[in-house]
Amino acid sequence: MTAFSIDPALPADAKRLLVVGGTFDPPHRAHVRLALHAAEAANCDHVLFVPAWQSPHKDGEPTAASHRLAMLRLALADEPRASISTNEINRGGTSYTIDTLRALRAALPAAVELRLFMGSDQLRSLRRWREPVELMRLARPVVAMRPPDSLATLRADGVPDEYLNWIIDAPLDNVSSTEVRAAIAHGGDVSELVEPRVLEYIRQHHLYAPAAAP
Repeated sequence: MTAFSIDPALPADAKRLLVVGGTFDPPHRAHVRLALHAAEAANCDHVLFVPAWQSPHKDGEPTAASHRLAMLRLALADEPRASISTNEINRGGTSYTIDTLRALRAALPAAVELRLFMGSDQLRSLRRWREPVELMRLARPVVAMRPPDSLATLRADGVPDEYLNWIIDAPLDNVSSTEVRAAIAHGGDVSELVEPRVLEYIRQHHLYAPAAAP
């Protein structure tokens, strides 16, 4: 097996792992809530969060990786069913899921199955991801519906019925990190959306505040 950073280590008896990628800029309650719900729905023993250095699906520079990683650790501090990998951050550059899954597959015992968590918005573009066939072979997706998506709209957008079989019954949650950042920048109350320790970190480090006027 090869090295793959996972902290804390996976339980020795883990048989199925749910991989959750993203920029987590910042991590909010829905990130954790939906991932844990998806893990239960897919009979996964553990959840592995993998913060990206730079997502190929998002424009603009994310907040420094050191801050995003620190916030994610705070968000998961009391969750024994979750771990974090810094592999994409350590690798730098654009973070492609296929590279991460290959590295993870090589690092884990063959008996450990992989699943990949995503939202229905990502499912719509899955065929345009890097090496999608190999990606789906390595880790079958587990999909949560995101408003305003429905089976009808996904079919209308050409999503194959095979992909629709991966959708789980999950709470509809349309919270996004973009909205959280915007609310913070405008002085809004995000205490219902972000863990208190994460919010305190954001305040201490003056993250997402509007740029000072020249």
